[in-house]
Amino acid sequence: IYRKNLATKFEKSTAHLTMTPRNAATAEDITQPQIPLIDLHQPPHLLRQQLYAACSTWGFFQLLNHDIPSSLLSQFREAISSFFSLPYESKLKLKRNANNSRGYFDDELTKRRRDWKECLDVGVPGSRDWSAGDDADINPCLDGRNRFPVEEECPKFREVVVRYFEECARLSNELAVLIAGALGGEEGMEEEMGLVKRMVNDHTSYLRMNHYPPCRSGASEKENADVSGDGER
Repeated sequence: IYRKNLATKFEKSTAHLTMTPRNAATAEDITQPQIPLIDLHQPPHLLRQQLYAACSTWGFFQLLNHDIPSSLLSQFREAISSFFSLPYESKLKLKRNANNSRGYFDDELTKRRRDWKECLDVGVPGSRDWSAGDDADINPCLDGRNRFPVEEECPKFREVVVRYFEECARLSNELAVLIAGALGGEEGMEEEMGLVKRMVNDHTSYLRMNHYPPCRSGASEKENADVSGDGER
């Protein structure tokens, strides 16, 4: 989907969304079936217009030409697949607990029902230095410290996840400034823009990796809600 032709399609399908700041969104703007696709490489004035339209109507958008290398995206997908394919006992070694909210879990509830998923959460280290060991004294945060599988079980997993995290942080920082400028304009908003830039430096972002195991054929709802020894439900 990260292709130039989609950006052209977006410009055609959202021409009516071009607004000046402070204009109210119309019902037509909100009910359009095309999710906004925004090309980060387009001219700045078009980028601001489309960010304003997407954020003030839909509230979200899909980004094109975000500059995260496709090779890294592929490596990240492979790394996630490798991790969730580990034996259940190996993943449980990284399970989050009362003293550390980062790590693996498969017991999150929604409306008192166990979610059909398993996850791994990592976040920016306390030292903001990924080169320091995860167990280093400088790295714990209020919510704990990162937990990764050992290299022998999941080769290069930490390396790939950290690179992807940093690329997403770079992109998020860029978008935060662009969106703030698009919604209010930088002129006369020095204090607000200063806040955005401080958030860029002091963010406490998380990266959550999700896996949704297949339902076992013929099993009851209760049986599928229980995690088996091989990590399936």
